[in-house]
Amino acid sequence: MRSTLNTAAALLLLAACNSSPTGGSILTARISDDVATVAADATAEDVDLMVGMNGLPGNMLFMTPPVGMTNGCGFGGGRFTCPPNSANGLTSTRTVAFFDAGGAAQQGYDPALTARIEVQMRIQGDVTRGPWSATIDRSRDMTFTGLLGAETTRTANGTATGQASRVRVKDGQDTRSHEMSETATIVDVVIPVRGEGVAPWPLSGTITRIVTITTDGGTPVTRTVIITFNGTATPPATVNGEPFTIDLANRKAMRR
Repeated sequence: MRSTLNTAAALLLLAACNSSPTGGSILTARISDDVATVAADATAEDVDLMVGMNGLPGNMLFMTPPVGMTNGCGFGGGRFTCPPNSANGLTSTRTVAFFDAGGAAQQGYDPALTARIEVQMRIQGDVTRGPWSATIDRSRDMTFTGLLGAETTRTANGTATGQASRVRVKDGQDTRSHEMSETATIVDVVIPVRGEGVAPWPLSGTITRIVTITTDGGTPVTRTVIITFNGTATPPATVNGEPFTIDLANRKAMRR
């Protein structure tokens, strides 16, 4: 009987050990958490830029009209090239192009005739968001359509690349350091036209980020982050299939 009890106890202990996270799985989870955290910041920045269509941050808080997008910018070769803009430790550079329904370049935004806007932008600098900090370098190439007529929405498509160096994430007493690089694809993201009582959160569409992360002394690993917009400030996301929620207003990610 004692032998049977000892065997049963050993099996229970083995099962408990097998069901507990191993060092490898804990590291895997932390890497996914850190990727989600930085992806949340980049996605909130994407949305901020899409709301204004002007290549400058701050549009979710201040409704910048498109007509102001060329202030201080010089026109040449069918595009406006704008001087650097610095705020909150970040420097933005951008070019903007306007097109009518026939695809002809315009020398300014016309609310009645502009059908498409193309914005190329780059944001560089140091950021600190609560428990994490990094030096970022993000470039985006976005196209906005659906602008003719009485607009209620606009649609954004595009691509992006980015680097986040010296990423430091504090988790209790633990601090992790990483290097990250990414490519992103913006597909049919529908943005509501800002107005009184209208929130800036995308109604639909996706952003897919392919992130390569290298921990200190580690081997590079890749994570695929997919954000699916649903008209709220907290769209669902996945990191290699693991469920997360992105908080666009606070630029953070939470496991679901």
